[in-house]
Amino acid sequence: MSATTPITSTPVIEALMAAISCLSREEQAALVQQVQGKMDQEEDFPQWQMDIVEEREKLWRAGLVKPVPLEEGLRQVGERLRARGIMAE
Repeated sequence: MSATTPITSTPVIEALMAAISCLSREEQAALVQQVQGKMDQEEDFPQWQMDIVEEREKLWRAGLVKPVPLEEGLRQVGERLRARGIMAE
């Protein structure tokens, strides 16, 4: 979390903070390390999404697909959405 991101308090967070305040300094440090380790283990993207990215990368590396520049891809997506009436002209 960046310094500019406000931290929102919830009843759960408040209860956890109350419980944490009862811990010794060493226990608090151990807890911080455990929470950080858990956060580091979690992936930013679900595995199924990573599988798609890896498959597309394999196809690209094998020369079976040609990359599309971002601007062109966005244009194509916009055309498809407009054709389906999902996006206004």
